This record gives sequence, structure tokens and C-alpha cells, in this order.
Amino acid sequence: MRTAHIARHRRRALALLASAALLGLSACGPGTGDDTAESTPAPSTSSETAETPQDEPSDDAESADDGSATPSEDAPDDGGADDDAGGTTAPGQRVRIMLRIDTGVDETGGEGAPILAAADLAALLNDPFDGEAECAGDLVLEPDADPVACTGPTSFDDTAPNQDWVANVAMVPSETGFESGSQVAVLFSTGTRFPEEAEKLLDEDVVLTGVGFGSVFGMNPLSAEQVAESALSTLTSEFAYVRVDQDAEWTSVTCEDGLDFTVFETVDCEASTADGSTWDLEVAPGTYADNDQGLLVGIEVTRG
Repeated sequence: MRTAHIARHRRRALALLASAALLGLSACGPGTGDDTAESTPAPSTSSETAETPQDEPSDDAESADDGSATPSEDAPDDGGADDDAGGTTAPGQRVRIMLRIDTGVDETGGEGAPILAAADLAALLNDPFDGEAECAGDLVLEPDADPVACTGPTSFDDTAPNQDWVANVAMVPSETGFESGSQVAVLFSTGTRFPEEAEKLLDEDVVLTGVGFGSVFGMNPLSAEQVAESALSTLTSEFAYVRVDQDAEWTSVTCEDGLDFTVFETVDCEASTADGSTWDLEVAPGTYADNDQGLLVGIEVTRG
């Protein structure tokens, strides 16, 4: 009997210990909130982890697009510049251009300046993309004509007409050479209007040419020497949009500054020829929507 009594006491003691353990566990319930509070730093840890990929693409972006992460740090300034220059162009996004030489309009017949109908203008914009484009009106093919707003494909991969474009009249060298005169062309650019910093390219006495150098060209800012070297290559290239390599024997180019392709602006340069002539140039980034990246070069027809 005593043995059974002792056994009952042991069982009761064990039950008490078990109850105490359960009470201890339930008492830890509020402590779960403490654990949650103590885990509050966890989001900051995960946010630090999230910042790492942001830093890593910045490095990649610097090698691929001249520090495209930088505009996020200077967003207010860049945003203002882009509003002035390209309207809907986002900060850090490159202004893309398209130079169409053959307008399909007979410039010799009739009185007054020829007119490119809205549908034909949209077709010029859309042709390289094989998508859909629309333009708000006709374009009068004369210098200083009012620009026309258009919408068109964003890229070859996205042909939906959700990108703002603007069409301006520009001048290119005539078929007989830039010294013999000029003819009208259409210069499309992304955004709601042509960037003010490059408006010299639309002057009547500036004739345009350009060439693509490859998809990696201009990924990093170009020095003045690199711009000059590439501008000379444009002038002497047989693959330029409008060839001027046979119009003069270009020997050298010097430029006052470099180019950052995230900012669509012109750089003043000067070209020299073998006969001692000099020509003032306006050189801009050539992020061609229908070709490789290169330069857009304007030659002032008045000798320097």
C-alpha cells in the first residue's frame, strides 16, 4: 500500500511539473510579440539585401549606359531637363531619332512648299517597325515648318503605338553635294518636341548626315577627342545616311567638348579639308531607332 501511495505522489508531482511547464509555455505567448519586436530589424536586413541588387545594376548600367543609375539620384534636375527637351522622355532615357531622307514627295512641282500628308508621314515613321503609327497633321516640307506630333511604336520589340514622337523638317545635302545645295528631310525624335539643346540641327543652313557605329557605341560618355574621331569617321564613311566623303577630302576634326548620350545636345566641332577649308559642325548623339547607335552630324554650309 505504501508503495502505491508513493507512486500516486510521484504521478501528482509529475502532473504538477507538466502543468507548470504548460503555464510557462502559455506565459511565453506575450513573448511572441517580443520576438516579433526583436525581429523588427529583419525588414531592414532584407531591405539592405534589396539595396544590393540596386547597387549591382548601377555598376552594370554604368558599363552599359553611362551610369543610368545616376539620374535617379539627380531625378529633379534631369526630369526638368527632359521636360524641356523631350516632353515625355523619362529621366536618363535616351532620345531616339530617325532621319528619313526620301520623303516620297516631289519637291519640284507646283507652287509653294510641298506637303507631306499625315498618313504618309505616319507611314515614314512606322515603316522600319512594321507596326502602327499616327500623326496629328500634315507636315509642310520647308525650313522652320511647324513640327507635327505623332505616336508610334516604342521599339522593334514593342510595336504598339504608345510612344510619343515629333516630326521636324531638317535639311540634308543635295544629291550633287552639300556645296551645291540642300534638300528637305524628316527628322523624327522621341518625345513631344525636339530638344532645345540641339535645335541648331534644324537650322536652314545646316545639312545633316550620320552613321551608326554599333550597338555599344556611346554606352559610356565620349571625350572630345572621341567625338572628333567619330565625327571624322562619319564624314568619310561610305555608309553614312547621306554620303559627303566624296564632296571634300576631310582630314581632321576638333571638338570643344565630349558627349553623354543620355543628354541630347549638340557639341561644336570644326572640320578641316585638304585644301585648307574649315567647316563648322554641330554633332549630336545618334541613338537611331532604326539602326545602330552613332552620331548625327550637322555641317554648316557657311564656311568657317
